[in-house]
Amino acid sequence: MSFTTFQQTVLERHNTLRARHSAAPLELDANLCNFAQQWANVLASKNVMQHRSNNKYGENLYASFGNANVTGNEAVDSWYNEIKYYRFGASQPSNFSQVGHFTQVVWRNSRRLGVGIAKRGTSVYVVCNYDP
Repeated sequence: MSFTTFQQTVLERHNTLRARHSAAPLELDANLCNFAQQWANVLASKNVMQHRSNNKYGENLYASFGNANVTGNEAVDSWYNEIKYYRFGASQPSNFSQVGHFTQVVWRNSRRLGVGIAKRGTSVYVVCNYDP
């Protein structure tokens, strides 16, 4: 799968899932994609999973170890599947560590998306950044 196809797949999956929650569709942003790609490259070069410090954007990370054929849907679905832990109706989720990726995918205020992917051997790192 080409890089552009991967980005488009990630965008389309986000928008399909966001529509379930009446959230506006996201648009790919070239600057945000570059930002996400830079961090994906860092993660792959260091072979670590960690959020970027002092990040002004929302961020979701995904990694696969031993399977270099990751699809965009796999990454987005892994975040969205936290819906099973989300308590609808609560003003503030008390279990944010369990649902933070899900809420980022469907966050209504977000309008722009950046997607990056980097590989190291059979490991794959995916970074999505969200604005705002």
